[in-house]
Amino acid sequence: MAASFRQLGHDHRKLGVRPAHYEAFEAALCAALRRTAGPRWAEAVEQAWVRMLRFAVASMVEGADAALAEPPCWQGTVTAHERRRPDLAVLRMRLHEPYPYRAGQFAAVESPLMPQAWRHYSLASAPAPEGEAAFHIRRTGPGGVSDALVCGTRVGDVLRLGPAHGTMTLRDEDRSRDLLMVAGGTGWAPIKALLEEWASRRRGTGGLAQRPVGRVHLFVGARSRADLYDAAALDRLAARHDRLRVVRVLDEDVVPENDDPSGGYGPLAEAVARDGQWSHHLAFVSGPAAMVGATVARLTATGVPADHIRHDPVPDPLTPAAGRGNADGPEAFMCGRAG
Repeated sequence: MAASFRQLGHDHRKLGVRPAHYEAFEAALCAALRRTAGPRWAEAVEQAWVRMLRFAVASMVEGADAALAEPPCWQGTVTAHERRRPDLAVLRMRLHEPYPYRAGQFAAVESPLMPQAWRHYSLASAPAPEGEAAFHIRRTGPGGVSDALVCGTRVGDVLRLGPAHGTMTLRDEDRSRDLLMVAGGTGWAPIKALLEEWASRRRGTGGLAQRPVGRVHLFVGARSRADLYDAAALDRLAARHDRLRVVRVLDEDVVPENDDPSGGYGPLAEAVARDGQWSHHLAFVSGPAAMVGATVARLTATGVPADHIRHDPVPDPLTPAAGRGNADGPEAFMCGRAG
């Protein structure tokens, strides 16, 4: 719990939270307890709440203080904004100062059209020397951050990013592994970044080629061909890398089952499970929560060890979707925590 609160304090720096705000919150909490508890209020109850709160605050302040050497947030100028569908945009931004992140991670994004409203989106590109980063944003409804980023953002606008998070990354020891990558919807964004990093490992130092030992099996799921918004990039990757195999799984090509419990993502999960024996592969799964859950369940059922599957945590199925960011990405669930 202390580690979680330290991370939360680190992230809250982008909101301008100061110790005085914690003090005001404690006073407000105590007043609310007294008013709502009525005859059930007791001094011991309030003291228990205050002890819990002060423990959390102490950890949050510790996390914020430990990050004083880095900016509370990073600014970047939008250099490209492409509407791939009416509800989806691919945007690139050039960061004004070095932004530390790894392929497969996600970050909170703030638009000037909605100050202090932050939503998490996956970075869709591996770190590059020129300091550019890409995002794939799906509009989830009117009036929100996704609406501002898809419909209201233009080249030249300045966005702000919070610190990068996520453990769905390639590690040095993964260099020789065969990889399985599964992407649904805009869950393709972090998978694309991971593929860029994987491909870059072919290029050694001094101009010498360095081919990766492992192969990659990539499954990309969508409702229809029209929903494959980044099909051109998929084609380029498949043509460029002979150690990459691309499989497209389209719902329109599959007869749905009436008892599909996975929220419509059964075809992709089943296609992955049927296609091969993955127990010796390292798997990366990214997309809507239902798709991630269905795919992970099918992989583990076929013998893939749980520690061979990497994905960002998904929300409990009973958790309301309100307040999330891009519902197609694994990053969506995080918004209620720090955004």
